[in-house]
Amino acid sequence: MNEVETILEQARLFVVQHAPTDALRGAVPAALIFLVAGIGLSVLGAKLARFGVTSAFVVLGGVYGARFGKELGFHPLMCGLVGAFLIGMIAYQTFRLWVGLGAAVVFSSLVLGTFGYHQVVPYVAEFEQGAQQPAIQSPITFAVPTPIEQQSYRDRTPRQWAEEFWAFVTQRDVNVARNTKALATVALLTGLCLGIVAVRIALILATSLVGTVLVTTAAATLLTHSVPESYQAFQNNPSLVGVGVGGFLVTSLILQTMLSRKSPSAKGESTAKS
Repeated sequence: MNEVETILEQARLFVVQHAPTDALRGAVPAALIFLVAGIGLSVLGAKLARFGVTSAFVVLGGVYGARFGKELGFHPLMCGLVGAFLIGMIAYQTFRLWVGLGAAVVFSSLVLGTFGYHQVVPYVAEFEQGAQQPAIQSPITFAVPTPIEQQSYRDRTPRQWAEEFWAFVTQRDVNVARNTKALATVALLTGLCLGIVAVRIALILATSLVGTVLVTTAAATLLTHSVPESYQAFQNNPSLVGVGVGGFLVTSLILQTMLSRKSPSAKGESTAKS
């Protein structure tokens, strides 16, 4: 777990360094929003996906349509209505494509995360240990880092840490970069194909996974702020955390499978139309 904790710490530092101060202060309200959104996705994500995607594109089309009309001197309201209708219609008719793109992102993230956990994360401890040792200038001469160099090492940004770590991993295993690209390509195409061909299955899997991630992140943030000792408790009992997250994911899959199932009357109507 030490390697995973190191990566999570770098992610936390990245958020702290790049997120606005106001956003950090509003971590608890944001966690509450993510919690509600995650529960909604985990329960009704697949059932309301088409409505949600179409509504999002309707709003987007209305905003850009109004902006387009304002720039060209036309009536912004009329242009906004026309843009909302046209973009919304396009989104509704191309729903399978958007499901495929979403499934491709989720599936590739899952595959690459699993691959990275088994093939990349084990190098974290070796990388950290080697980076803290004195730099070797030659087989005979050893140069001890100066205080400025030591301070610059401690002040590295998460991006610098990630770049140095990836260079270290590719030096240790020349096949990692090739395998990562191959897996990413295959996973993206597989997710896209699954989303287009099996829309319902892809929606259930994708929304359940994303909803579980949102709920887990939000719950961890809320518990860390309200009960600081909970973070150490989670580290001491990772199996219990895994069981809880897995149980929530399985529950989400079962609920969405039941809720997104077509009623017998709807099946009869679709059969009659065909």
